[in-house]
Formats: sequence, structure tokens, C-alpha cells
Amino acid sequence: MATTLELLREGRREEIWHKYCGFIDLSMEQFMEIQKRLLMEQIDLLSKCELGRKIMGDEIPASVQEFREVVPLTNYANYAPYLLEKREDVLPIKPLWWLHTSGRSGEYQYKWIPYTDGMVQKLADCSMAIVTLASCSKRGQFVLQEHDSMLFTLAPFPYLSGAAITALEREFNFTYLPPMEEAVKMDFQARIMEGFRLALKSGIDCFNGLASVLVRVGDQFVQGSGSVKPSPYLLHPLVAGRLLRALARCLLDGRTRLLPKDLWDVKCIGLGGTDTRLFKDRIKQYWGRAPIENYACTEAGFIALQLWNVQGMTFYPDVNFLEFLPEEQIGTSATDSSQHTKTVLLNEVQKGKRYELVVTSFRGGAMVRYRTGDIIEIVATRDEELNVDLPQMMFYSRINDLIDIGGMVHLTEATIWQAIADSGFAYTDWAARKEYEDGHVVLRVYVEPKGELPLKELRERVRANLLRLNQDYADMERNWQLDPLDVRLLPAGAYKHFYETRQKEGADLAHLKPPHMNIPDRALQLLMESV
Repeated sequence: MATTLELLREGRREEIWHKYCGFIDLSMEQFMEIQKRLLMEQIDLLSKCELGRKIMGDEIPASVQEFREVVPLTNYANYAPYLLEKREDVLPIKPLWWLHTSGRSGEYQYKWIPYTDGMVQKLADCSMAIVTLASCSKRGQFVLQEHDSMLFTLAPFPYLSGAAITALEREFNFTYLPPMEEAVKMDFQARIMEGFRLALKSGIDCFNGLASVLVRVGDQFVQGSGSVKPSPYLLHPLVAGRLLRALARCLLDGRTRLLPKDLWDVKCIGLGGTDTRLFKDRIKQYWGRAPIENYACTEAGFIALQLWNVQGMTFYPDVNFLEFLPEEQIGTSATDSSQHTKTVLLNEVQKGKRYELVVTSFRGGAMVRYRTGDIIEIVATRDEELNVDLPQMMFYSRINDLIDIGGMVHLTEATIWQAIADSGFAYTDWAARKEYEDGHVVLRVYVEPKGELPLKELRERVRANLLRLNQDYADMERNWQLDPLDVRLLPAGAYKHFYETRQKEGADLAHLKPPHMNIPDRALQLLMESV
């Protein structure tokens, strides 16, 4: 079978499109047939290993229906005794890689997830689908070329984004700026500066990474564009020519500062992260091209992606078996693995409804009916504009006991609580939520003090404690130079005022206390308006 590069060199672009993007032309019946066939293959693999028998029990399901009836929903606690120790002997297939995501403070530092060779190949295939669709303007017409350059802005291996870009090398020979083997040794600031320096000569064709990081890259470029220091490198004909063309574009547009789009004609922007929708307009303003969004998590790999009309996302049929837990059955926490909940399949979801995503890995993966803790919304039953006969989704939120920052950090109530308590300052109570200010993600923590409390010192102690308690938070600050924490003081008596107001409104006992995490606007307003 010809490789992707061989197909490209021979001009057989239609075959490349079909290989990576053909799933968007499946009928619902065809999609479900793929799902059911691969699930039965996975059940067979699970039945022959210790982990599979532990999850499924002694009676091996003989059908998809029986699988959904007798196998309970799971969460990471079901796998932790095996996966935290990287017990390969209990798995369906020996993994090629071990990837990790955020853990939960007090239980484990990371959630380790095994990836078989087949799963790694699907990472590569899905990554190719993302860059292919992100570079096209209509069905089958994409503009990727051999050795296209890509700015390296991704988290390092063994995070999912770093693993995906490593897997992508199986399929395509992108040129990374800086080269991957050098980039992974640099801190974020040095990596971006070197990437921009190289790109002044070679250009930038593609991006594939987290939206919050790409915005940060754009911010840093704009902030530094007015203070370019002369150097011999700028005299290189390719560099000088690019700068002169960029200055002309900038002046014609009536601006005083360069934007990245003045220097580079980017043909492909693929983005991930839970904040993607909020940053899309800003990214287009900076880079001159609308990005497409993809949805993934380490436990499940790639799940869905947007098409070139930048509307809802379409599910991949052959990465995981997909189930959907209706919002009314989710409860308050993803840690409930009761089998008394009833899921629906993709051919049963309804427009406008929200669901928690439940996945079973294909290709010898470990996760079985795994509750992701992600709530998605079905925004359409099909894409009418592009004639895609499959439901369209958008990421809605994480379940409320977590605060997600840019897809990189998941903070629990226990972590933030301990960070505040360990500050050493006296306080009455606290609340936290993710907010957005001037296009930036902010982790805003509200604290009602007892007596005088030095705000600046409180903020620095809470930050130091978060760095100590959550490794992903520390990695985010170190790798991406992001410091999203903002601590604000509530007025004295804020919580007393809240309780009294809610009592007067007739609230029952369970709703007298506001939530610590993701506090809603109304509750925060009551706390802030206390005199």
C-alpha cells in the first residue's frame, strides 16, 4: 500500500482525502456498524486479560446490548491499581507508549494511560485528518505540501499533544520550528523566540496545538513587534524581503504594529483545548485564518473534530466506542460508576441535549465504559451545509467539581482548598471559577478574610502552593509562561449575607451554601454585594 507521501508525490490527493477524512461521508448506519464491529473485537481482547475480566466479570458479553447492560460504568479509580504501576501484564495488548494526564490531588499525581501500537497509529491518522481539514476550503481540496513548516508550540511527550505530534511523523514530514529534538529541550519563551527567528526565513505554514498557547504566542509577538533589534540575520535576503512585505501590509491596513498575518500566510490551524471557542476570533485576527477545533482527552485519544465550515464537530467512528450519559443522570460527580444509569448511542442522541461522554477504547486499550467527566452538547443531528449525515457536537464543560485551564490543568476543590489553607492566613470561606478577561483565561479565587489580610502576599502563597500541589499547574507556568491566578477579597460578612438572603428566598438547607468550585454568577453577586 502506498504511503501518504508517495500518494502526495504522485498527485493522488483524492486517495489521501479518503484515507483520513472519508469518515465524514459515512451514513449513520455505516458509522454504527463500525462501532459495533470494533467493540466486539475489543470485548474479545478484554476477555483474555486480567483487567478486562476484572471490569466485565466472569460472564463475557456476547453482544453490544449485553455489554451495555451488564458492564458497569467506570472511572479512573477502577484502573489506578493497575495503570499507576504500569502493569502491562494485565492489559489486552502490550502498550507501545504510556501517556499521562492530570491526576487528582491526594490520590495520584498523574493518570497514566497505555497506548498500543494500533492506538498510536490512530493518533497519527486523526492528526492527519485535523491538518488536512484545517487546510481545505471545500471537500477533497486541501493544500498541504511536503515539508510544510509548523511552529512547535505543543506540550512535550508524554502529554497527549506531544505524543500526537510524534505519531504524526509516521504519516508526514512536516518541518518543525524549532526542530523537535531541539524544541523539547527549550523553555517556552526560548522555543517561541527561536521558532519566530527561523520562520522569518522559512515561513510558517501550519499550527496544530492548544488554542490558549497559540493566543499566548500571538500576544508575545504583538508585544514585541515594535522593538525588533537590528541583527545580521535580518539582512538575509529572505528575511529582509519578508519584513518589507509585512511592513507594507501593516501600513496599508492602517496599523502601527505588525501582526503575525503580515509576515506569514498560514494555510492550516488546528486547535484543541476547552477554551478554543473563546479564542477563535482573536486567533483569526492575529493569524489571518479561521482555525478548526478538535476534541480529545488522554484517556480516549482523539474524539471529534470540526470541518472546514467551522461549525459543530464530527465524531471519529473507529477510535472509541461512544456512549452518552444524559445530563439529568450525570449527578454531581464523575466518580459515581453506578451501572444503574442508562446511556444512549450516537444514533439516539437528540439536538440541544447535553451528555457526559462515556468511552470504551478500541485496539487493545484499557478503558471500558469510562466516564470522561466531559459534558458535550449535540448542536445538530447532521451538518446540512456540508451534507454530513452524522450528529454534530460541541464541548460544553467539565463536571462541576473541576476547573479546567486550557485543557492542560484540571484543578480539584481539594487542591485549591489546600492551597488557600496552607497560606497560613485566617479566612471565612472561599470560591473559585475560571473567568475570561481581555481574551485571557483567569483562575479567579475569591476569599472572605477574617480581619486584615495582605492581598498580594496571599496571592503569592496560594500560587506557590498550587505549584507545589499540582504538577500540571507547575508545568503550565514553566512551559507556557502562564500565570492565570488572580485572588480577590470578598467583603466582610459576605457568606453571612449569602445565607441570610437565601433563607429569605426560601431556599432549602442543601442550597444555603454556595459551591466552592465554578460558583455561578448569581451566587457570586450575592457574596460581592454584602456591605
